[in-house]
Amino acid sequence: MDAVINKINKHNKKKRLIQYLFITLGVIIVDIGFYFFLDPAKIVIGGTMGLSILITPYVQNALPWFTNSIFLFIINTFALICGLIFLGKDFFLKTIYATIISPAVIFVFEKIFDPTFFFFDIPITEVEGKITALIVGVVLFGLGVGIALKNDGSTGGMDVFQKIISKYLHVPISISMYLTDWTIVFIAGFFNEAGFTYHYQLSSVLFAFIGVFIEAYIIDVICLSARSRRTLYVITNHPNEIKEFIYKELDRGVTFSNVTGAYSGENKTMVICTMDKNEAYRITSDIMKQDPDAFMFVTSCKEVRGEYDKRGLL
Repeated sequence: MDAVINKINKHNKKKRLIQYLFITLGVIIVDIGFYFFLDPAKIVIGGTMGLSILITPYVQNALPWFTNSIFLFIINTFALICGLIFLGKDFFLKTIYATIISPAVIFVFEKIFDPTFFFFDIPITEVEGKITALIVGVVLFGLGVGIALKNDGSTGGMDVFQKIISKYLHVPISISMYLTDWTIVFIAGFFNEAGFTYHYQLSSVLFAFIGVFIEAYIIDVICLSARSRRTLYVITNHPNEIKEFIYKELDRGVTFSNVTGAYSGENKTMVICTMDKNEAYRITSDIMKQDPDAFMFVTSCKEVRGEYDKRGLL
């Protein structure tokens, strides 16, 4: 028995190490997209990094030593504290790694590389440079976030505030994501390369909108390889625990269906829940933690009709 337990523990440690390696890779890719492409072109696609693009230049006027890494470290630390207070210790421990490592990577970039390293032959402020920065930056951003989420991690920062909004306003996490990111994108329209302006920069917002959609698509492909709403199926011996967890985290309705294993003849319950794509790749790993012996799969839904937004619809 001890040998089996040791083998399981060794396997879990190895799996966790691999997860952290991929989370680290995802964070580094995100930071490359931000530092070398989005920030030099002043393209804001939401999140704490978008806030950094808007705020850091103003602070630098008074404090020349103030950089993006310092801003991100401050706001991410604040987010961590909020997460500990409002979401609990477990969420804090799961988020702290990516929250700290992201500004640390950017700090290293600031000490070693010029942010316009890839734009020595293309003016970053011209349309050609902006389009290049938008495409490359957003692809890297979506790729990095997708890798982190796929491995049960996050990039920290705005994820914490989105989770708090979702929990206390009782809205899906996808709604809180749109609320925060689109608000930052809208505010970015009042800024240009020179700073705040009363002339709304519609072109900047258009760039941002395109960027957000591309990023969301890439994240979706990496995490679930699909584009529409998702239906989650969980075959489990603990349906009530799964149901309550979905109620608590997503406020979504579920359906119970009795199923029988053809080989084993064992009776179990299948929990069925349809949800937004952003909710699905955030919750699948946590559901498996509720019942590690459960069998789960996720399918893409081309069309959903009925009282989709109300709990207990089925």
